[in-house]
Amino acid sequence: MSLIALFAALALGGCAPSSAPDTGERDLLLMAGRSLAEEYRYAEARIAYEKVLALDSTDAEARFELGNLDARLGRLDEAIRAYEQTIASDPVHDRARHNLAVIHADQGRLPLAVSLLEQMSAYAPALRTLPLFYAKQGRYDLAEEKLLASLQADGENADVQQQLGQLYLRQGRYAQADEALDRSLVLDSTLVETRRLQGLLHLAERRYEKALVAFRQVIDRQPHLIEAHYNLASALSALGREAEALSALERFEKLSGHAGQITRLRRQLDANPDHLPTRLELAHHYRQLGQADAALTHYRAVLLVVPAHLETLIKLSGLLLELGDEREALKLCRRGIARHSADPFVGQLHFFQGYIYMQRKQFHEAKNAFTSALALDSSYAKAWNNLGNAHLALGETDEALPALQAAVEADPQLADAHFNLGGLFLQTRKLARARQAFQAALIADSTFVRAYYALATVYQAQGSITEARDAYRAFIAKWRGDPDFLRQAQTRLEQLTANR
Repeated sequence: MSLIALFAALALGGCAPSSAPDTGERDLLLMAGRSLAEEYRYAEARIAYEKVLALDSTDAEARFELGNLDARLGRLDEAIRAYEQTIASDPVHDRARHNLAVIHADQGRLPLAVSLLEQMSAYAPALRTLPLFYAKQGRYDLAEEKLLASLQADGENADVQQQLGQLYLRQGRYAQADEALDRSLVLDSTLVETRRLQGLLHLAERRYEKALVAFRQVIDRQPHLIEAHYNLASALSALGREAEALSALERFEKLSGHAGQITRLRRQLDANPDHLPTRLELAHHYRQLGQADAALTHYRAVLLVVPAHLETLIKLSGLLLELGDEREALKLCRRGIARHSADPFVGQLHFFQGYIYMQRKQFHEAKNAFTSALALDSSYAKAWNNLGNAHLALGETDEALPALQAAVEADPQLADAHFNLGGLFLQTRKLARARQAFQAALIADSTFVRAYYALATVYQAQGSITEARDAYRAFIAKWRGDPDFLRQAQTRLEQLTANR
């Protein structure tokens, strides 16, 4: 039986009265609570922790986990109380003291945060966090002292070396910064922030080409890292590439706008943690910054208050699909459809269901789901397009044609629909109409690279060899997907060139 199943059994059975706490039941409840929290099942996690406290109201670990839960949900006042109660029950609970310090720092009470961390001279996480706070206060000597102490106490650590490198960089101690940052990457080559700091070091030493390479590597790995776009703009500007610098700066400003909104909304949430529009807006801005976990937390927090909140069910289902969690997305779609069957917006949930069924090759179920979406909104172009795909998958070409034509009529800019329509015409040897459809796909979206390959196939079938070669060349130049597909295009181009 899983931990969560055990928790369910305990929850149904209640806590039997006992003269002494049942440590076995207590441990199972704590483990179940942590597992539930990791699955974003916050209400059930809270119940598990509260059941531990029903066994023993002074249980420090249950209070600590409640504090973590509230901190995760942005209920910082409640989190502070829970951490303080944890420390009252267990004065040497370093994890609670550390987390309490982090919240105080986040709320602008940096001296209090520092004071709390200074009480934990032997706790490794505090030795890593305290230097950050010292650096914010401009106390660089103490920051360096603590970082070196952390390395002595906890051995080599890539994050600590990164912090040392950043500290030395701020002080203009470039040789030491270079050494620390190199050591950090030796220990962990995946640290994006270390590479960004190396770029800043190159920038400070006027090695602009090296800085440019570093910042581009950072953005390739983490496209939403705000500071990296500003740094990239600085390097490009130093090299006299002003147009590219302006583009990077525009990207920086766009991402910074989302970050600014997050800061504003988090303060609003501190005052009113149950304000659902604030949470939804926060989730939106986190998604724009590529921070899916934070967005998930806020969507889940809304569903804690209103379990069938339709807008949240739609947005959360969409995010879960992006993350590949079809099982949970399907569960939420079914919940929303059951609660809001007549609402036109529920068509989006029918569409998501259809998409999941298509991925699972359950084409009849997909067809029914897309049909249900269109019954609520007959102008839903993506649903028409996918209904056409479902018909094609079932070999129903006569039914696919009007569905794809309806998709194009509903949204002429939907490149996918033009492409699928072209594929249908190509399959039925209507080459002129196929060519028109593939060309329309490229007009709708010039980055729709597959259309070049399809166009080349049509031109080749029509005997237009020059046009076919040009289309293959365009595909080869732009394609970034399956290398086998690229090799096929190269082979075809070579054959056409050889037969000239």
